[in-house]
Amino acid sequence: MKRGVLLLSCCLVFPSVQAARACPGFPALAASGEALLAQVRALPPAGIDREVQACAPRTVIDFAYSGGVLCRFGAGTEAVEAATAAVTRLADGGELVEYLYLFPYAPDSHARLLALLAARFNQVDKAAWPAFLQGATPGKETTALFTHGGFYISLGKPTEGDPAAWYSNVIFEKVDMPALGVRKVCQEGRDG
Repeated sequence: MKRGVLLLSCCLVFPSVQAARACPGFPALAASGEALLAQVRALPPAGIDREVQACAPRTVIDFAYSGGVLCRFGAGTEAVEAATAAVTRLADGGELVEYLYLFPYAPDSHARLLALLAARFNQVDKAAWPAFLQGATPGKETTALFTHGGFYISLGKPTEGDPAAWYSNVIFEKVDMPALGVRKVCQEGRDG
């Protein structure tokens, strides 16, 4: 599965050739899918891959992954380094619906991500989380949810004891079009 191979890239650790750049779309939120995708492609990633989801509404996910550090959230000692990014747009019109970053999981870096997000966005009480985040997802758990500028911003981590416990994620999803990216249930029509 293409997505699994790309996510495994998050585990690879190779020395970074140059200082990592800030991750596009953080701390300021992304406005345009095309502009965000161009910024992610310019990082430069080790590879780019595309997945088309044919179920309605059709979406296109562009993954960018590295063999080490793709970009970073924050600066200095509080920075957290991302290894993988994904940008999801509607296939018709290219409107941005979601983007995300994956980070090698460790409790301290996950806590730094939580602090970085809490300092910039409005945290949502768990009782008010939308339905798509209320159910359990095997191997993953959402640890915090924020809102800002028409986006849900969720922080996730592996479930305690999961043997594949290797990444944290930050997902930026349009409030009016949630769960159309990597959370989308149908995945037929893949394209590379």
